[in-house]
Amino acid sequence: MQCDVLVLGAGPAGSALAQRLAQDGFGVLLADKKAFPRDKPCGEFLSPECAPYLDALGLQAPLRDLGPRLVRGMHLHGYGARALGRFRAVGAHAATAGSGFGVRRSRFDAALVDAASRAGATFLPRHELQDLLRDANGRVHGAVLRTEGGAVVECRARWVVGADGVHSRTARRLGVQRQTPWLDQFALVAHFDGVAARPCAEVHLFPGGFFAATTVDADLFSVNLVVPRTTLRDRAAPDWDGFVADHLDRAPAFGERLRPARRTTPWRGIGPLAHTTTRQTFAGAALVGDACGYVDPLTGEGIYFALFGARALGDALATALHHPDREAAALAGYVAARHREVTPRLRASALLQRALRHPWLVRPFLHAADRWPLLADLVVTLTGDAIHPRDLLRPSFWRSFHAATPEPVA
Repeated sequence: MQCDVLVLGAGPAGSALAQRLAQDGFGVLLADKKAFPRDKPCGEFLSPECAPYLDALGLQAPLRDLGPRLVRGMHLHGYGARALGRFRAVGAHAATAGSGFGVRRSRFDAALVDAASRAGATFLPRHELQDLLRDANGRVHGAVLRTEGGAVVECRARWVVGADGVHSRTARRLGVQRQTPWLDQFALVAHFDGVAARPCAEVHLFPGGFFAATTVDADLFSVNLVVPRTTLRDRAAPDWDGFVADHLDRAPAFGERLRPARRTTPWRGIGPLAHTTTRQTFAGAALVGDACGYVDPLTGEGIYFALFGARALGDALATALHHPDREAAALAGYVAARHREVTPRLRASALLQRALRHPWLVRPFLHAADRWPLLADLVVTLTGDAIHPRDLLRPSFWRSFHAATPEPVA
C-alpha cells in the first residue's frame, strides 16, 4: 500500500491529524491495532480549551449529538479539607465559555475516526505496527503492519506519524522514549450508574494516590483510581473491587458517593502514566499526542494536548508535503510550537504531581482555596488549559481574571 501520510494510532491526535491532512487532499492511511468503537481507560474529561479545536474540525455538532455533560469546574477533597474551583473564561480564552465536557472515550474517539473517514482518510482497524521501513540513508519511508489474522502488510508513505499513545511502539522503534521513574503510576478506570450527577468533576486525594471522577454522557459516572504501580506487587490475580474498596476507605467522602452505585463496566488499567521522548521529529517521521511524552495531568489535559499537537503537526506536514525543500523549517516550527504550548503545561503537571505526595502541602492549600475561592478558580482554570502558565506573568491577566465571572455550578 502507498500513501502520503501513514498515521499510526486512531485516538484523538491521530484522527484529528488524519482528518486535517485528508481535507487538504493528501492520501492518508489511519491505522490502529483496535477496531472502533473501543474502550479506552481515561478520565473522559475534555478541558474547556478543546472547544476551539473541535470547532475548527467541524466536530462541535457531532460532539453535542453524543450528549456530553458540561463540566463547570472541580471539587477538590482531601485530608479533611475541600474546595471548589470553577473555570473562568479570560481574555482570548473567553470563547470556551468556562466549561469542559464529560464524554465516554469509546464514543468520542469513534466520532473522530468517522470524521477522518468522511474527510477521505482510509481507516485500517486491527493493524498493529511491527517495524518501520527505512531507506539507505535512514529516512523512514513506511511501516510493516500486522493484521489481527496475522497477515503482514507493507505500507510505503512519504511520512509516518506515531500517534499511538502512552505506550507508543513508534517512539520505541525510533529509540526515543524514556520513562519517568519517580512518577510510575497506574490507573484503574470503570463506569458506574446510580450516582447523582453534579456540574463539576471531582478529585479525592489521599496518601499515595487519588480518585478522579466526572459524570459523562448517559449519566454514567466515570471513576479513576490512580496509585503507584508498586502497590500492585505480589498481586498475581488481584480482586479489583476489593483493591478499590481498600482505597475508598482512605477517601470516605468519595466512598459515600459510590455507596448506592452499580459498576457497569469491568475495571480497566493503564500505566505507567509518565514518560518523555528525546526527539519528536525525524527524517520522514514524527510523533504527536501522548506518543511525544506524557505526565498524568490529573485534570484532563491529555485530549487538549492531542488536538493542539494534531493542528501544529498538520500545518508542518502540509508545508513539508507541498514544499519538500522547506521540510526542516516546517518540522522545527512544530517542535517550537509544542515547546511553547505543551512543555510548560507538562512541567506544571509534574510539579503538581510532586506536591500531591506531601499532605503538609495539600491540606493547607485546600483550606486556603476554600477560604479564597479566587485561588481555587485560578488553579482549576490553569490546570484545565483555559489559561497558560505564561499568562501569570502579565499584570493585565490578573485584572481580567479577577473581573471574569465563572459559570454557576448549582
